Amino acid sequence: MRASLTIVALIAAFMLAGCFDGPQGPPGPQGDAGPQGPQGVKGETGPIGPAGQPGAPGSSGLHALRQEGCGQGSNCDLTCSPEEKLISVTCPGGTIAITRNGGIEAATCSSATGPALALCMKP
Repeated sequence: MRASLTIVALIAAFMLAGCFDGPQGPPGPQGDAGPQGPQGVKGETGPIGPAGQPGAPGSSGLHALRQEGCGQGSNCDLTCSPEEKLISVTCPGGTIAITRNGGIEAATCSSATGPALALCMKP
């Protein structure tokens, strides 16, 4: 009986020894990258968020002036209001003269090929 028990124990030991891994070797080289997979299906659009707070009221304070007929022999006078500053003047192909008299800023456009334009702004 002892001999059969010894044989069974040796067979069990050999069988269990095959279940365990031996020492590990170094890792192998990295393989080539495969092709990129197809694009997935687009998800649904999420819900619309709440509206933002309204901005503070205000204005740009800009006032545009436009005058036609500033061609040969005639001048255009672009005068800002007393509380405004002259910011910009356009006189296509012509001559601009800017004046300030008693706090009122103005521009004169002469010999223009198109309409005279000016921007005035409240400070």
